[in-house]
Amino acid sequence: MAYNPITQQLASGTASDFGLWSPEQKSVAKHKVPSKVVSMSWTSDGMLLALGLFDGNITLRDKAGNEKLHFSASSSPVWSLTWSPGDQATLAVGCLDGQLKFFSTTGQPKYKERQLEGDPLSLSYFNADYLLAGCSDKCVHLMTKEGIYLNKVTTRDSWAWVVKPRPKANFVAVGCEDGSIAMLQLVFATVHGLYGDRYVYRDLMTDVIIQHLITEQKVRIKCRDYVKKVALYRDRVAVQLPTRVVLYALDSSADDMDMQYRSAGKINQKLDCNLLVVASNHILLCQEKRLQLCSFDGTLVREWLMDAVVRYIKVAGGPPGKEGLLVGLKNGAVMKIYVDNAFPIPLIKHTSSIRCLDLSSNRQKLALVDETNTVVVYDLNSKEVLFEEKGANSVAWNSHFEDMLCFSGNGQLFIKTGDFPLHVQKMQGFVVGFKVSEMQL
Repeated sequence: MAYNPITQQLASGTASDFGLWSPEQKSVAKHKVPSKVVSMSWTSDGMLLALGLFDGNITLRDKAGNEKLHFSASSSPVWSLTWSPGDQATLAVGCLDGQLKFFSTTGQPKYKERQLEGDPLSLSYFNADYLLAGCSDKCVHLMTKEGIYLNKVTTRDSWAWVVKPRPKANFVAVGCEDGSIAMLQLVFATVHGLYGDRYVYRDLMTDVIIQHLITEQKVRIKCRDYVKKVALYRDRVAVQLPTRVVLYALDSSADDMDMQYRSAGKINQKLDCNLLVVASNHILLCQEKRLQLCSFDGTLVREWLMDAVVRYIKVAGGPPGKEGLLVGLKNGAVMKIYVDNAFPIPLIKHTSSIRCLDLSSNRQKLALVDETNTVVVYDLNSKEVLFEEKGANSVAWNSHFEDMLCFSGNGQLFIKTGDFPLHVQKMQGFVVGFKVSEMQL
C-alpha cells in the first residue's frame, strides 16, 4: 500500500491488479497489471505512482491509474522502490538480485548501479540527501542519494523488512522479520581541520569544502566516496577515503589568497587510523598508541610507540620535512615529536587525559584542556601552572600575542590577556583559532 497525502488516495496492490481508494468515491477503481505488485511509491507532489512488479518490470501511473510508462528494471522482482523527495524525477529501485538502481521518469538509468551486500527489502530517503536500505543481510545501510555507500547503520537479529525515517529528525525506525521494532538515532560527526586562514570540512559525507576565512571563498572537492577524515597544513590537504588517501596542493603556495587546488598524489592503501595529520612531505597516522609517519607514496618512514593512547595531535610548525608535533596522551603526558627524529621529547605530565593542546606564539607556554573540562596553562621552562579555569572544551593561543589566549565552554567565550581578569561573552561553539582580534569557532 502507498498513501498519497496530496490527493488523499490510498493505492493497494494484489497479484493481478491495484486499486485506488478515495474518500470522495464509494467504489474502488481497480486496474489490471501483468504481474504481482510487490512495491509502490507516490511522488511527493502526488501526481505519479510507481509500481514494482514481481517480473522485474516497473509501471508508472497517474493519479487516475492510467499507465504513463512501462519498462524493465531487472530480471528479479522489484521488491522496493521510492521516489526522491528532493528530485521528483529520480526513482530508487531495489531488486532481489542485490542491485540498487536509479531511473528517471522516462525509464532511463540515472546513476550508476550499486551491488549491496544483501537484497534491498526496503528503501527510504533520509533528509533528501541520503538513502537508507533495509536488507536481507540483517543490516540497515546508509548511502548518498546517488547510491554511494557510506556506512552500516545497524545489524539486527533478522532481516530488516522495513526502514522509515522520522520526518525532520535524525531518527529511523526499523521493523524486522522476527517482529521486533527498533528506533535509531543517526549522528553525523563533524570532520574538519584548520590551519591559518583556511578551514576544511566534510560536506554531505562525500565532498570536501575548503574555505578561506578572510575572503569567505569556498572550493568544493567532489570525492564521490565516503570521506572518513581530512587534514590541512600550509598548502596541503589530505583526504582519507575507505580504500585510499588523496592529497591536494595549492597551485601557488606563495599566494595567501589562492584557492586553486590540484591533485598532488594518492596512496592506494586502506589505512586504519584514529587520527590523520598531514605535513609538508608526509602524512601521520595514529592508531591507539602507535604513530606512523608515511611518505606521500605510502612508504613507512618512521614509527613511534607511545606509553598511552594518543588523544590529540597538532603540527606545531617547522621547516619542511622537519616539522614538530604536539602529542597529548590519555595518561596526561604531553610530548613533542620531530618528524625527522625517532625520540619523542617529554614536555609536561598532566594529571588527566588530554583533550586539546596549543603552543603560544613564542613557544614558551603550553595551554591544554583535559577530560575534566579544565583549561590549564603551563610554563614550559619552569613546568609551573600559570593559569587554570574550569568549564572549557577547547583552547587557542593568539598567533600574534604571546600572553593572549581564548577558550570556550558552556555557551561562553573567554579571553585571557596576561594577568588581567577574564573577559567573558556569550557564544556557542568550539574555538579553533585566534589571530590578532579574530577568533574562529
